[in-house]
Amino acid sequence: MYPTLTTDRLVLNQPLLSDADDIVEALQNEIYYQNTINIPKPYTKESAVFWINLASENFKNEDGFIFAIRASVNGKIIGGVGLGIDKKFNKAELGYWLHQNYWNRGFATEAVKSVIKFGFEEIKLKRIFATHFDVNIASGKVMKNAGMKEEGILKCHTKKDGQYQDHVLYAIINENL
Repeated sequence: MYPTLTTDRLVLNQPLLSDADDIVEALQNEIYYQNTINIPKPYTKESAVFWINLASENFKNEDGFIFAIRASVNGKIIGGVGLGIDKKFNKAELGYWLHQNYWNRGFATEAVKSVIKFGFEEIKLKRIFATHFDVNIASGKVMKNAGMKEEGILKCHTKKDGQYQDHVLYAIINENL
């Protein structure tokens, strides 16, 4: 059974095909494309269905957990957060996005903290890491506020639209393992 995580203001659970239109609406802002590696432009219904199906496949194959971030007051999807699991090294890469209408209110940090706790307590991961483009300072604040520590800069780590991107690497270690 797909896990459900709850926080004070959020429910994190399986993304559903019925969420596709809301996901497309949320990810129309070009800033998501500019600040991420994996969110395409334009973001289409096919993109949303791919992401929803990826969540199911990752769960079935035990390769990761992708959660819809939902406002607990109405159950509407307002973002996504996930862990891509590397079983061999008992670690996972964290990724997330949040609808722009919910920025700067602690929702992303709340979701990330919940997923880190899940990764450590339920999956028994040793390490969870994440990167952000060096220009996306807000994403770094989320990681820091969730307890992750900056480990360094990955110079020219990716190439997007013909430009090399530096990434800032954050991680948190499960000290109970």
